[in-house]
Amino acid sequence: MEADGASSANATWREVFGASVPLAESANDARSFKNTEEFIEDRYPVDISDTVSIDCDVTQDGWRPMKLREMLRTGTLLKADKRLRFTVVACSVPQPYTVKWKVLNRGPEAERRNNIRGQIVDPTASGVRTEHSDFRGEHIVECYIVKGGIVVARDRIDVPISTTSAHAASS
Repeated sequence: MEADGASSANATWREVFGASVPLAESANDARSFKNTEEFIEDRYPVDISDTVSIDCDVTQDGWRPMKLREMLRTGTLLKADKRLRFTVVACSVPQPYTVKWKVLNRGPEAERRNNIRGQIVDPTASGVRTEHSDFRGEHIVECYIVKGGIVVARDRIDVPISTTSAHAASS
């Protein structure tokens, strides 16, 4: 509701209600970015019958690694210039299956840089997606487990890159 009237309002409603809500584009819309977000429902049937859990190792030279979920729980700020290693930490789906990822950059900085991303992509290693924090914003990473051509499990983690300096999830 806070986004009502802003260029991101439809994207927010779409997040709540799904792909049936269109992304608004009007003649008065002065944005100069390309919305490249893809939706898993457009690629595969979805029948969530199992579970997957993801987390992220946040590292930087000279600092001890931290888990993103622990940072979120304790309110620790995620800042720029961090390595982000998203991993599947638990999965109830019996092998074999395919892992897909989605990294979505959000906010004015992502729009200004024309770096929304949000495509459905393969892992960078088995069960892993490696990224880097580059610019601020409320980013999202999702993981999908595909078995027999159907998405049977999914998880999501918010990646709030601190607005105290210039940052974000991007590779």
